[in-house]
This record gives sequence, C-alpha cells and structure tokens, in this order.
Amino acid sequence: MKFKLFGKTIEIKNGTSQLPPVQNDDEWAAYLAGRGYSISANTALKVAAVLRCVDVVAKTMASLPLELFREMKQGREKATTHPLYRILHRLPNRHTTAYEFWHMYVANVLLTTGGFAKILRDRRGFVAGLLNIPTVNASAIQTNQINGERYIYVTTDIGTTEVLRDGEFMYTPGMRFSSDTDPEDPMTIAADVLGLTRDLNSYAQSAFEEGANPGGFVEHPGALSEDAYNRFKADFEKNYMGALNAHKWLFLEEGARANPYSRDLEKSQALESRKFAVTEICRIFGVPPHKVFDLDRATFSNIEQQNIEFVQESIAPMAVRLEQTIYKDLLTEKEQGTYFAKFNVNGLLRGDIAARTAFYHSGRQDGWLNANDIRRLEDMNDISEEDGGDVYCVNGNYIPLSSVPQNLPKGAKQ
Repeated sequence: MKFKLFGKTIEIKNGTSQLPPVQNDDEWAAYLAGRGYSISANTALKVAAVLRCVDVVAKTMASLPLELFREMKQGREKATTHPLYRILHRLPNRHTTAYEFWHMYVANVLLTTGGFAKILRDRRGFVAGLLNIPTVNASAIQTNQINGERYIYVTTDIGTTEVLRDGEFMYTPGMRFSSDTDPEDPMTIAADVLGLTRDLNSYAQSAFEEGANPGGFVEHPGALSEDAYNRFKADFEKNYMGALNAHKWLFLEEGARANPYSRDLEKSQALESRKFAVTEICRIFGVPPHKVFDLDRATFSNIEQQNIEFVQESIAPMAVRLEQTIYKDLLTEKEQGTYFAKFNVNGLLRGDIAARTAFYHSGRQDGWLNANDIRRLEDMNDISEEDGGDVYCVNGNYIPLSSVPQNLPKGAKQ
C-alpha cells in the first residue's frame, strides 16, 4: 500500500513503512506539529462540539429556500417551469428531500476535501435528479491527459467501482492551498485541536468512570500479613465505602498513617483546556460559541449581532459556493447566460418585530418597497393589483429640489 506524507510517497511492506529521508527541518516541524494524532471525519464527529458545529451549519443551509431564477430585461423571475427548479427546491430524487440532500452534502464539504453528488439525466440529457456521494467513497479528481476530461472513481455500497465523468457528477471542492487541484483535508489541518479534545475527553472519562479519584491513601510502616490485610479490607468496605460513609477518617493500627489525597481537575486545568478546545473548534468551523451552547460570554445584547455575523461570515459564503457549483455543473453553457440558483438568507437576517417594522416603514415611505414586497418578506399573501398592492409610493412631502423656488412663500428670499 502506498500513500503520501510531506509530498513523498511512502510504501508499506509487510506491515512496515519505508519512509524516505527527511530533507530539512520544515518537514520535521510539519510532522511534529501533528504529535501523532490521526483524525478522520468519523472520529471528529465523536467530539460533541464538532458534531454541533457541522450540524448547525448543515441544517441551516438545508433549511434555506433554494430557487432557480431566470434573468429578465427588468429584474428576474422564478424559473418554476424549468425541470431543475423542483430538483433543487423540493426533491433531488424520489427518495430524498431537498433538506436531506443539502444537509448531507454540506456536512461532507465541512468535514472532508469536498462534496460530491451523482447527476442523473433523462434520455434528452437534461438533469433528472441528484444522488449524494459520501466523499469517503469517491476518489480525488482525475484528469485524462489526452482530452483533459475530468473523472472520478466511486465505490458503491455493494463494493463495485463506478467511473463518473464530467457532466455526471457535481463537485464542490474544499479549501485549496498547496495544490491547484487537490483541496486540503480540514481534519488534517485541525488534527492538533481535535486530537487534544479527544484526549481530554478520555481523561475526564477515566477520572470519573474508572475510580481514578481516591479520597486518600494509607501508609503502613511494614508489610501486613495476609490475615491482617483481609481484616483491614473487610473493615474498610463495611465502614468506609459508599456515599453514606464519605469523608470519614480511618482508625488505624500499628503506626500506620492516613494522608488525604487531592487531585482537583480544575487545578490541573483539564476543564479549562476542554473549554478552550471548544472555542478552538468553533473558530475552525466559523460558528459563534453560543451556537454550540457555550454561553460563558454570551449576553442578551450581543447574541443577535453574533447571529447576524454567523450568517454573514459562515452561511453566506457557503451559499455562494453551492450556488456557483450549481451554475458550473448543472446548467448548460446556453442556460448559464439566463439562469442562476440562489439561496434566500433574508429570513436569517431579519431582526425583531420592531427592527423589521422600522425597515419596512422606511422602504415604503421612500418608494423602494411596495405593500406586496413587504408581505412576501413576511410570508403573507399578496394584495390584489386592483387594491394597489404593487404600487410604489413616496411621502407626499417630498418634492424635487428644482421645484423649491416655485413653492416658497410670497416675499421669501431665494
């Protein structure tokens, strides 16, 4: 078996690896930075903060309305008659809802080198459906050296291998840094933080589950006989074990001394380290700490602003990535001049009722919102055209500057 480390090929023979010589200190630093941690997406999800971060981003994206639009001479309109509209907005395939599809797709984008989906087409070549491909089942993007066509190998659930070529798969790559073709694995980048978190979780578990927190120990100046030891043990279990006998001191014989045993998890900073690890994980995924229920520094005055920042800095960039993936992989060159997909994040940016009322009032007064624009933002039915629902109005006190001289009182200086 062969794999790459530091850009070098390592071959494993008979259970041992043949490691090429390290050429410089930077390579050793890269190796030592990992400190031996090996983190996969499945392993990372066992850390509660990772599971919550991935889930909150993925389910937020999955719950947003995703619609296909058609460019018009004036504005745009929903392309509800296009076959792709229903696939993106409602049902990617007959077994999977849009929520389920995008939740899994985004989770793979966050935890792996990118997201994959198989494109199903009808006899005419139009997109007829989408199927999620777990990234772990897909190879890296391969390129045909003769014609430049891209393709991937996909391992199916029954163990067979399928080849998908350009036009047969949708692909959203992760962050690229050291290669213009191969994205970085986020779990490799975050190995230190996630590995430390796992170790701290294991430490806490052993401390509380494996009895690694004794109340004290007994020093005896010499060796106890077997009878003396058994008598002492029976007396101890009878009189000092259990919650009702907690914190009692022992009565000892033959010069033995009892010493209190202290090991405070707080003093060893294990709990503080776990809190810090949660904050670091939130930084990796761009999720505010209060979204993972870390409320140490959350206040009523700043949570709303943090929610807006979460949309602006995490959800909106992910929406753009997916919109451009749809444009690239699901639309023909001809359609790309007319159609585009768009996630509606407006609902996430709405403030409380007072803030929305002030926003709508300003837009209505200044003429850039009409009654139906406002009602649609609030998921209300339109007012009919006869009742003026689509009419744009301005405040009657507004007049053009050019009309000011004619409207001045008689005798006033201009």
